[in-house]
Amino acid sequence: MPEKPFTSRVQHLFKYFTYEQMAEESGGARSASWWRHVQLEQTDRFNPPPPKDLPGIAKLFGGTEEQVAAMIAHEFYGVTRFPELRSERERRFARDLNALSEKDADLVLELVKRLVLASDSEPNEQPS
Repeated sequence: MPEKPFTSRVQHLFKYFTYEQMAEESGGARSASWWRHVQLEQTDRFNPPPPKDLPGIAKLFGGTEEQVAAMIAHEFYGVTRFPELRSERERRFARDLNALSEKDADLVLELVKRLVLASDSEPNEQPS
């Protein structure tokens, strides 16, 4: 992650959008002048955006709210390590699942859902 991931993303977007367009594309999450201060790295003129603004900024950035929150945490608060939110099982399966075609991934999802339903309907087995 760059040293200033949030600012870097804004500077990249400035190649394609005006400050006014950034304000509009983010659903008004932040004003045009705020985007200008970020792009020009005038850190004394802006504060990190509050959580309520993350959905609009994520839309502008073309990412998720979690990605935007991570950029903000890194740049403004120096957070460089984030907890792993996926289970060990998810991490084990992730690489193979991501390699599947969409059609095959849908089939696997269907199978998993069926297996979950089947296990929910079976009586709980007691270990011997």
